[in-house]
Amino acid sequence: MSRGRRITVLVADDHVVMRAALVAMLRGEPDLDVVAEVADGEEAFERIEAGRPDVALLDIAMPRMTGIEVARKLRDSGLETASVILSQHVEPAFFRAALEAGASGYVLKSSDPGELPEAIRVAASGDVYLTPKVAASVVAALRAGPGPDPPAALTPRERDVLRLLARGLASKEIAAELGIGLRTVDTHRADIARKLGIRHVPGLVKYAIRNHLATLEE
Repeated sequence: MSRGRRITVLVADDHVVMRAALVAMLRGEPDLDVVAEVADGEEAFERIEAGRPDVALLDIAMPRMTGIEVARKLRDSGLETASVILSQHVEPAFFRAALEAGASGYVLKSSDPGELPEAIRVAASGDVYLTPKVAASVVAALRAGPGPDPPAALTPRERDVLRLLARGLASKEIAAELGIGLRTVDTHRADIARKLGIRHVPGLVKYAIRNHLATLEE
């Protein structure tokens, strides 16, 4: 990034008041330029794909696609927009999942307000920012090795199908949502069940929530 250029930022949060507060705070920074604000994960990815902002600030729990899943989709798509996850969760499983998804930052909603602009600047520079409150836990979690349910075992399309399945959509509705055939959806569901060793929908939903492909808030 050339010196002196403003950092373009997309803000994604489904809570209107929180999103407005985030946008107002970031627009008060002389080197940050909020170019878009959205209310759900799918719209976030679409706007990122179209506008290519430098950084996407993503709430961890959003409708249609979680912040972690948006980060993973950005990584899988090869887009250069860096992602910073904004979360209330301090448990290692959450920030570990964010890092494994390719996020460049993880900031707690309870953090000092000054941390967020700094996290965005660090992410835009190509480095990774972790709020000090969880940094030590991140190191310990990474040293512990991979978790028991690696979502990378699924293809991007299989993760899409699983995410929609976890939202309660039937195969026909998933086909319509993704623009694919019903038989293709059924094939993906069979492949997901085979790869994960989980045959029943409740088990697949639990897997999706554990691996941050869906949340209980959707």
